[in-house]
Amino acid sequence: MQAYFDQLDRVRYEGSKSSNPLAFHHYNPDELVLGKRMEEHLRFAACYWHTFCWNGADMFGVGAFNRPWQQPGEALALAKRKADVAFEFFHKLHVPFYCFHDVDVSPEGASLKEYINNFAQMVDVLAGKQEESGVKLLWGTANCFTNPRYGAGCGDEPRSRSLQLGGNASCYSDGSNP
Repeated sequence: MQAYFDQLDRVRYEGSKSSNPLAFHHYNPDELVLGKRMEEHLRFAACYWHTFCWNGADMFGVGAFNRPWQQPGEALALAKRKADVAFEFFHKLHVPFYCFHDVDVSPEGASLKEYINNFAQMVDVLAGKQEESGVKLLWGTANCFTNPRYGAGCGDEPRSRSLQLGGNASCYSDGSNP
């Protein structure tokens, strides 16, 4: 497996006087706050889409982020590579939780059958990475808003294909295997 952040050490607490931009300046997971470790109060998570999928595009122009894991290639292989990147990142930042939309972690495919198969494979990949790393899934949900097919919503969508895809995505996005 290629390491994407191997030139970086794990981010650690160094205090407010640290000049290291890759250090926690105020977040000290071991500091006691009201009788609990700070880590217990501030249980942060990394959002898969914003961190690993977004290319930087906005209403003013095309994406400007160079994501080495977002290169042309076979969609499922790229999704597995993105999972490698994500869990390496979680390790570097001591991230205890992550969250995702179904299409962040898995390619949609050309059919409902392909979507379900792709997602099932990625559920297995992510479950293995969670087991190895101790990182837990905070939430997984269906992205029933980005694709134009959901322009009129999902559950009240007049086109049956949108309702079918959205309903299935919602059923499987909790991380369960079909």
